[in-house]
Amino acid sequence: MDAGARDAVRRRARHRCEYCLLRQEHSEIVHHIEHIVAKQHGGRDELDNLALACRRCNLQKGPNLSGIDPVNGNAVALFHPRRDRWIEHFRFHGTSIEGLTPTGRATVFVLAMNDDRRLDLRSELLVRGELS
Repeated sequence: MDAGARDAVRRRARHRCEYCLLRQEHSEIVHHIEHIVAKQHGGRDELDNLALACRRCNLQKGPNLSGIDPVNGNAVALFHPRRDRWIEHFRFHGTSIEGLTPTGRATVFVLAMNDDRRLDLRSELLVRGELS
């Protein structure tokens, strides 16, 4: 993947993780360009298969394409930043990200979007008026 593609992905995402919405400026580690569908599953280095992900979301997601909805126990597709709209699957509830759909709930669980470190960071950002 060339520098132009990486830059295009960052600009398209407005320098925010496309999963948890963490802004690059609030992370000490550079956000990753991740394959929504991993190469091992046939994913390609095309812009429609690339997303900007913070380190934590990228490492938690790994090559996963699906997860289990903790409410009904069904296997469902994870959130796909190119096909799905964030606002339809998630919302902020204080400092937590709440899954609104089976896909949202499974994604919150698989990506551990509400682990203690993330909640602490969001609390700090909320106090500073920078959580959005």
